[in-house]
Amino acid sequence: MNTALRHLPIMLLAALLALASCDKQEDIDRAYTDYRYDIVTYLGQNATGALFEYLGRDDSSSIMLQSSVTVSDVKAQQRVLLRYDFTDQRGGASRDIDVYSCSAIFSDSLRMIETPDSLPRHQVKMRSIWRTGEFINLHCQVEYTSKARTFMLVADANSLASDTVHCYLTHSLRGETGTFWRDCYASFNVGALWKRNTFHCLRIHVNDVTFPDTEYYDFTKQ
Repeated sequence: MNTALRHLPIMLLAALLALASCDKQEDIDRAYTDYRYDIVTYLGQNATGALFEYLGRDDSSSIMLQSSVTVSDVKAQQRVLLRYDFTDQRGGASRDIDVYSCSAIFSDSLRMIETPDSLPRHQVKMRSIWRTGEFINLHCQVEYTSKARTFMLVADANSLASDTVHCYLTHSLRGETGTFWRDCYASFNVGALWKRNTFHCLRIHVNDVTFPDTEYYDFTKQ
């Protein structure tokens, strides 16, 4: 099953310089200086505004993020790249936030077939890969085309009973020629597999231009 990859524009924030004149200094909007970037789940709208769920690294507990903005063109349970900041420093399982930008990213569930190593694995430039709860998240760069492509995380069904389950980042340009490199964020729900007690390690194979000697990344269960 082919799935179109949604490209994200590279989000660059220009550095702002405070210009001092005599004893007066202009204020800088905190949206440009105090913010976080996180991949979170959009849960929908409530009476206050858009609600998001943040999961920390590995098995950290979740935090509900309550905003006062309205999010459009994003479905509930969609994974998004959120630029925001907390409105206070009180902590807790529920926090109020100021949202500065919200961009839908590619999100999908882990797929399983018997011969995933035979699927196309076009090159990517890895930036980072990490787990938050039942999600494997990644930040990479892909070659831009104007057409849809295949971008999936696929598990080898034959390895499900093994101590190590092998997964492959499948990537195909579908015959198109890539041009420049462009940032891509993706999040894959691996919960159906991660909950099993039959394995110890989830191994993700990638075709990475940045670190060609690193053929895979391991995520071990404690």
